[in-house]
Amino acid sequence: MYHRRHVKLSPMPKELKELEPLINKCVLCGGCHPDCPTYTLSRYEHDAARGKVLLAQALLKGELPPSPELAQKFDHCLTCMACTQACPAGADPAKVIVAARNEVRKGIGGGFIRNFIFAKILPNRLAMPFLAAAMKIGSRLFSILPWLPGMGKFTVGGDKKILPEFFTTSLKSEYPQVVPAAGKRLMRVAYFTGCMADWVFQKSGRGVIGILSSAGADVLLVKDEVCCGAPAYFSGDMVNAGLMAEKNLKAFMAMEVDYIVTSCATCGSVLKEIYPELLGGADAQKFSAKIIDFQKLLVDRLMPKIPAPTGAEPKIKVTYHDPCHLSRGMKVVAEPHRLLQKLPGVEYVEMADANACCGGAGTFSASFYADSLEIGKRKAQNIMASGAQIVVTECPSCQMQLMDLMARYAPGVKVLHTAELLAKVLTGR
Repeated sequence: MYHRRHVKLSPMPKELKELEPLINKCVLCGGCHPDCPTYTLSRYEHDAARGKVLLAQALLKGELPPSPELAQKFDHCLTCMACTQACPAGADPAKVIVAARNEVRKGIGGGFIRNFIFAKILPNRLAMPFLAAAMKIGSRLFSILPWLPGMGKFTVGGDKKILPEFFTTSLKSEYPQVVPAAGKRLMRVAYFTGCMADWVFQKSGRGVIGILSSAGADVLLVKDEVCCGAPAYFSGDMVNAGLMAEKNLKAFMAMEVDYIVTSCATCGSVLKEIYPELLGGADAQKFSAKIIDFQKLLVDRLMPKIPAPTGAEPKIKVTYHDPCHLSRGMKVVAEPHRLLQKLPGVEYVEMADANACCGGAGTFSASFYADSLEIGKRKAQNIMASGAQIVVTECPSCQMQLMDLMARYAPGVKVLHTAELLAKVLTGR
């Protein structure tokens, strides 16, 4: 249990200068090139991790001034962490790139709209219904009108980007603060819904709550939860990311729970890996230690509560896309595949390169839509080659990207969150 008086309320932004040892670790071997989606796409050195590390070094030394052009070069990165995973020298280019974004934006500013959303909307749960309503109206207008100012970049080959449905009432408003375990209680967990399960992909959130409850967990929903801070952090806005981290730590610290469960790869990775860096202190470490991915919790602790296949039920063919922030960030790799292999009514098929980035990466798809589609085309081809009827994942950003990719390249293939598939095959809902 966390105690309010012990919480450290002073964000410690990661400045580029602090990461100079990581910059110096890069031996410029280019070993990360084959794994970098943006370099594979363009073959420009500044699109590779090595090139961005060199740009960060020049920025740090004052050889390059902050500029919009430099900001765009650092933004043209999916932060998929493939470079960090591949680096033989143990460098962490992904972390350096995020810190470089922070350094550049200190010099040129982040832009009024972006700053307003990060500072006033995402850290304020009372403001979220207004953002959701604006997104709902905007997405509907975009889908029905032939043209909207500034939206032309989201049309490629004559087809518009597919957007999900936004809701103006939150998922959490449907439930009491504690959803009790069905039957014998095995554990008590807090569910960090994140913005997307709360306001967009609500079926996945209902699936998580229902499955955890039916498997023997009391599920706590924390009404004061705010955005995890990932959009701000990956844009280089460490201050507002730290503000959101503080608010969430305060909101969850009084919860006497066994785990804090996430069903969003990015939320989970940020809560577990980034919060201790942003906040420092023992409380952030304790908070981080309780973070667990929904799929991992089911496999590690609650798998006996899932019915075993009988072999008689009709099968649907399912494949799985590994989100970057889950597989490379939270190091949850085997569990989702094991879970799908055990599900009744499911024929699990492994796609080629299941852990390759889909090209979504949150704001990357918004800023570089054509490139995100080109990177994602390979993912779509691998899904089609698997013969799957359904592709599942556990990242809302990936889910949005896969919906768009399937609409373009594989009509008829459904995209579901893992919790949605579980609810479908276990309860018929």
